[in-house]
Amino acid sequence: MRIALLRQRVSAPGGAEATLINLAQGLAAAGHEVTVYGAGKEEEALRLLGPGVAYVPVPVWGGKTGRVLTYALNVRRLLRKTPGQVVCSLERTLSQQVYRAGDGCHREWLRRRAPYLSPAARAAQSLSLFHRVLLGLEKRLFTDPGLVRVIANSRQVKGEITGHYGLDPGKIRVIYNGLDHRRFRPLAGPETAALRAQLGVAEAAAVVLFVGSGFARKGLAYLLEAFAGLHNRESLLWVVGKGSLRRYQQMAARLGVADRIRFWGPQADTAFFYQAATVLALPTIYDPCSNVVLEALGCGCPVVTTSANGAGEFLTPGTNGAILDQPQDVPSLGRVLEEYLDRGRDPQVRQDARDAVAHLSWESTVSQTLEVLAEAAELTLGRS
Repeated sequence: MRIALLRQRVSAPGGAEATLINLAQGLAAAGHEVTVYGAGKEEEALRLLGPGVAYVPVPVWGGKTGRVLTYALNVRRLLRKTPGQVVCSLERTLSQQVYRAGDGCHREWLRRRAPYLSPAARAAQSLSLFHRVLLGLEKRLFTDPGLVRVIANSRQVKGEITGHYGLDPGKIRVIYNGLDHRRFRPLAGPETAALRAQLGVAEAAAVVLFVGSGFARKGLAYLLEAFAGLHNRESLLWVVGKGSLRRYQQMAARLGVADRIRFWGPQADTAFFYQAATVLALPTIYDPCSNVVLEALGCGCPVVTTSANGAGEFLTPGTNGAILDQPQDVPSLGRVLEEYLDRGRDPQVRQDARDAVAHLSWESTVSQTLEVLAEAAELTLGRS
């Protein structure tokens, strides 16, 4: 099968980009002819994609709105030059038989975000050209008769798409992201002690971990408030990820906890942090299915997140984590953090965390995706 995968960015350090690379490599290894259409530099893209995967650069220009539009238009033009491919897009574009909704539903994200904005910011959001363009592309995508299958990375996202756009649920397959268990695995006691010493923390210290970029959407401000109210004044908070730090550093100082918080910045490998932490906290406003949660569970680290995170589908409250109804519910966040700072290193809790994602693998994700692509090929190329 000839397969075209569409994603504007290949080299960005995000979950969707990691998914693209794993899918491309897995589909190519299965003997299929895979071409990625991206907007980045060809040399860097080919290095990341590895042997056996072709790359076609797509010209884009302008700011973020211009890039979205020009990518959609130019990738359609390029695809018309090479008919006969099954097109699977990881972007909202104009020409795909299969759409992988790894970024979730934009209309749902704006709905969930609005209550946290000021009246002026809500008005700006509703008038934003960028959001209007994305909503227009999203609506066109889900009403396009040429779209025969949608892959959602959580049941939550499937429900959002059917709820907002009325898409036939039979067209949507839920395929969770894979997990590399060679990287994201629990450590034995001596290994954990050595790792904690390497990271500069005592073996018995209680560590709350936050991992994510886009601090506002991920709820870091709510976490800082909850952390400041913890009874355990010896506990630590580690913040890993890319974002503007000044606001949060000032907030930590105002709350009197700056000396207990370490901002690590973006890290190429986060497995060490999950393995060393007591509990992961991600009080997100919206996440389709956070890879961070899956990775933490794979390392045996319990997770506290919100009902707006599709990865909550892997949590059993009271067993391997907790799910909050609202990210801004600071008292509830504080209570469950206290619970898991006490229980988070318990062997049974960590085993339950590990067991929740033990069935995930990139081999399975690729295999399930291939089934969907074969269905799409039969429904489109097979009848042309």
